[in-house]
Amino acid sequence: MRHPLGTRCGVPCPRVDQVALDGALAAMAPPGIVTGSRLITPADFESLHMSERAAVANAVPVRRHEFASGRALLRDLAGTIEAIPVGPTRAPLLPPGVVGSLAHDRLVAVAAVSRDPSVAALGIDVEPTEPLATEMARVILRDDERALDAHLAFTLKGAAYKAWSTGGGRMLDHHEVRVSVEGWSFTATVLPDGRELRGRFATVAGRHVALVIVV
Repeated sequence: MRHPLGTRCGVPCPRVDQVALDGALAAMAPPGIVTGSRLITPADFESLHMSERAAVANAVPVRRHEFASGRALLRDLAGTIEAIPVGPTRAPLLPPGVVGSLAHDRLVAVAAVSRDPSVAALGIDVEPTEPLATEMARVILRDDERALDAHLAFTLKGAAYKAWSTGGGRMLDHHEVRVSVEGWSFTATVLPDGRELRGRFATVAGRHVALVIVV
């Protein structure tokens, strides 16, 4: 599921209130799931394993920085020093017995990790709260989702896709996932197989952040 703008922020990303962001993430996660955030910094590139560096060898500098800070965050949350390869769906491949998910914009990475064997998959996403142009909203929203903010819907669909595609899976079109919202909870239905995924979301620090947990 690709971002409709081609970047993680269509305008400069809002400044990061990391305390508020971490608090929102922790509030969404039940016991057994750890969450956190990390500011994107070029210095994290030095901590990458050689195999990880090879994965972004041809990427532009900003992408290498995002990748490196994301890997640093995942290692901290998972309590590992091992390399974290890129999987077939571009998701990080964590060590055996660990499930997790990672997302980022240009300024901050967020992640969720669990060693609880009852947790089958996690999906997390983060997006700025800026409104999207009408033509972009059409790409994201189904006819029965027009009441939703398009950038929020994209965040919810992104988290659901990551949880759904754990272990491999094709890229989904935005219209192949239908989301409905109730309070700060949501249900995402993956239409190709009818699977319903449930999650929670928050709007904090100029960002939408969503977490899906599959048990």
